[in-house]
Amino acid sequence: MTSHLRKPLIAIGICTRQRNALLRRLLESIWEQPQPSNFDVTIIIVDNNDAPTVSDDVINLAPKFPILLIHEPQAGLVNARNRVLDAATDANVEWLIGVDDDETVAKDWLKQFIIGIETLDAPIIVAAKKIVYSPDTTPYLEQLQVPQTPAGEMTVVHSTANFAMQNTVFDPKFGPGLRFAGEMNQIGGEDFELMLRAKYAYGLKAVKWPYAIATEVSEGTRTSLRYYFKRRMMDQVSRYQVAAMQAKAGYRGSRARNAMRMLTLTNRFAIFGTGFVLYGIMRRLTGQPNGRVFIGKGILSWARALAVFHYLFGLHTPIYGSGVNADRTSAR
Repeated sequence: MTSHLRKPLIAIGICTRQRNALLRRLLESIWEQPQPSNFDVTIIIVDNNDAPTVSDDVINLAPKFPILLIHEPQAGLVNARNRVLDAATDANVEWLIGVDDDETVAKDWLKQFIIGIETLDAPIIVAAKKIVYSPDTTPYLEQLQVPQTPAGEMTVVHSTANFAMQNTVFDPKFGPGLRFAGEMNQIGGEDFELMLRAKYAYGLKAVKWPYAIATEVSEGTRTSLRYYFKRRMMDQVSRYQVAAMQAKAGYRGSRARNAMRMLTLTNRFAIFGTGFVLYGIMRRLTGQPNGRVFIGKGILSWARALAVFHYLFGLHTPIYGSGVNADRTSAR
């Protein structure tokens, strides 16, 4: 009698909110991935809305990878991502790959992740995200790409936009069973906090992997300087929040050290912001190129300086949740 051994299971987790057109585009790019020979693959989609909004036509694809669709009515990326982790735990998933619903993935994305899973000695892998900037993007924005090399080194980018996580991180049967912190639910930074907590409290490191590539198109509201100003400010607010939480828990930093660092960073952001703006104005007045880019760098540095007031006075403007239009395109 032949014994049929179960292959290790990979889950691809996707959180979505009012982005059916973008979700369908992502799923179609996932369906272009070859079926791996040494892993089974399933898709976990969490529909994070008051009432379910992911319609059958969005997930009606060829029977290649099974799809588990879960409705999570409590708004917020923490709630949605924790439902993915719960579902992955219940399904005895060995590796969870996470990707954002506004991205598409390269044709060898899954293959490259599996190579990373099999060769890297790390339970968290942060892979590459390529940004395609719209022609409508403000000329005051420096159109950067996030460096993700060399492969295998500890990452300073702690993002769940394109990542993989072993069950030793999220499944309590094999490790600490980490979940995203509820305090970060609508202000962002929950991925940054979880990966730092994994590192400092449990010794679970996150490393770079530049070969599994997801692409995001910066379009719609993401073309304006106003959007990036708000985003940079709230990113910095979330970092102060994370530092305070982890100092209180006793495994990273202290209250006094955090206060000193906050003061130092605020001064640095303000000084550099002023310098960039003045330099950009000078370039504009003398007819040199890229003047507006330097002005924009200065303005965004000021945004990080202003974050200290938002943090100290609790002005945590939601960037995700019931009061936020999550769809940045006209397509639904």
